[in-house]
Amino acid sequence: MPLWLKLALSALLVVMVFAAMWRIPRRDESFFNWAPTLALISAWLGLIASVVSLLLWILPVADPIIALLLLVLDPAAVCTGTLVLWIYRRHESTEHTIYQQKLQAMFGIALGIAAVAAGYTFIFWHKAPGTTVGI
Repeated sequence: MPLWLKLALSALLVVMVFAAMWRIPRRDESFFNWAPTLALISAWLGLIASVVSLLLWILPVADPIIALLLLVLDPAAVCTGTLVLWIYRRHESTEHTIYQQKLQAMFGIALGIAAVAAGYTFIFWHKAPGTTVGI
């Protein structure tokens, strides 16, 4: 299967999961207590993942570190930010704190996606095709 088809199918799967998540009915404000912590974690994980991804280009790094970055840090940053946006879906509020938490979540998601792009670009440029990463 060609790489472009794998990437397209992966993106389609992510979009389908997000669409299904947003259709789940809200249960009042039952998860609102989680959102501040998740927003803060998302921003910090996104920042840490971005820094580690940039360090891949500067420092020699072992393959298990690359696998840890791409399989744990990057998804955790994107996931926690997405959960914050999911908690506040369809919440019409003008509270400044909720806006700031959503902004933190979007910042964490953006940094996580940038870290994914930097990590995979590093792999495509510095690893031979067909070699395993992380073993």
